[in-house]
Amino acid sequence: MRTILKYSLASVMVAGLVGFASGAAAYTIDGQISDWGVYGTGNDSDWTPNGNQQYAVSDQVNDSLSGGYVYNFTALGGLGSGGQEYDAEAIYLDYDSTYLYYAVVTGRPSTATQYPAGDIAFDFGSDGSWEFGVETRGNNGFDKGDLVAVSSWALGNPIPAAGVTEILSGTVVGGSSADFAYGSKIEDIGRYTYPTYGSGDDNHYVLEGRIALADFSLYAGQDFTIHWTMGCGNDEIHLSSTLPTGGGGCQGGNCGGNEVPVPGTGLLFGGALIGWTLQRRRQRMTVNGTSDEARVPA
Repeated sequence: MRTILKYSLASVMVAGLVGFASGAAAYTIDGQISDWGVYGTGNDSDWTPNGNQQYAVSDQVNDSLSGGYVYNFTALGGLGSGGQEYDAEAIYLDYDSTYLYYAVVTGRPSTATQYPAGDIAFDFGSDGSWEFGVETRGNNGFDKGDLVAVSSWALGNPIPAAGVTEILSGTVVGGSSADFAYGSKIEDIGRYTYPTYGSGDDNHYVLEGRIALADFSLYAGQDFTIHWTMGCGNDEIHLSSTLPTGGGGCQGGNCGGNEVPVPGTGLLFGGALIGWTLQRRRQRMTVNGTSDEARVPA
């Protein structure tokens, strides 16, 4: 009985340590969407994440349009043509204590040369200033994944109503190739799946990345808009949010995301030491015939 208790206690302490470590896992920047809680089941609800992420979806909201390509929810004039390859489908946003995470889903592949994918834009104050952008292709002297304080943007052409699309000039303030991924094709998301619909109607690509909250420290607590469109401006998608405040970017340790707070190494070691001490004391009491077990009548 005492041996079983001894090893059970050790197992609980080890499981607790493993649990704290695994709870800290965040997003893998790989251009995939499953770690956002988005899975393909052939239904409209596929686009809804299963966590607390902020999101907007402009795909599959109008039955009169086929092929999974619909007018953007913003209903900007002139948007909504070109087929799945020109679709801005969904956008997701989340935070932990260190990073802002984002994912944009589109039908536009990274290999497109005419009207390629645009850069991801951030507008603090949501006033049309678009102070920052993430370079998505490695263009105009910037590397893929660069976070740029933008001085000049290109607009969608021939549809400028879609907004800013390409960083023309600016200063790199952060980011790296490890902070951004333009994923390979994924399929079977939403109702327009192959072979019920054409194979091209089920092609989706994810632009996924993270930005250190420290790079946006001057804007902590401010409202902002994240926006994306392709070079031609045929469709666009955006999402509004509020940047967390406080040390590391999060107020009161609650970043609005799904990361589990991780106790420090000293706290974990201290908890294990207390558990070991209690177990040793229990063993000594048993030897002296004073344990609870010894007092229970046979």
